[in-house]
Amino acid sequence: MVHKLAQNTQIGNESPSMLVPGPTWTSFEQFRRGGGGALEEIPAHGVGTLRGKTGTFRVIREDDFQRLLGLATDIHRLQKGLSFVIQAAKVVAKHPDREHVQLLIQSASLIAGSSVLPVRDGHEGFQLTAEEEAEQSSDDFDLQTDEIPRPAL
Repeated sequence: MVHKLAQNTQIGNESPSMLVPGPTWTSFEQFRRGGGGALEEIPAHGVGTLRGKTGTFRVIREDDFQRLLGLATDIHRLQKGLSFVIQAAKVVAKHPDREHVQLLIQSASLIAGSSVLPVRDGHEGFQLTAEEEAEQSSDDFDLQTDEIPRPAL
């Protein structure tokens, strides 16, 4: 019961620490030789490690990056909101009237009101539709390269 309750309190039933180790490449050359297949070795929620001369790099999938970015954004929002609530609490401590208590309640409700992490879809690769390609290739642009003067060497 406790385990089930703990699972339900996590956003999306996934902990941010659920990243698992993926493949490790000891050089950029080893990574490059692996080609696209090297990236396919990185599992979902996995982190690949690339060790090179200039340092160690972590490689993650787009979905995992967006999830981590959403978590970081939410943490930043909560930090800013918490400092606002602390300031409102300090005002209430000095002036404990109804108006200032209402300010504290409103400031606390601002950060508690958004319980959904800001997550966005990643960027899609740039693709031209068949119509766009046909439209662009049918340009009647002729540079007339034979009329351009060439430099004499």
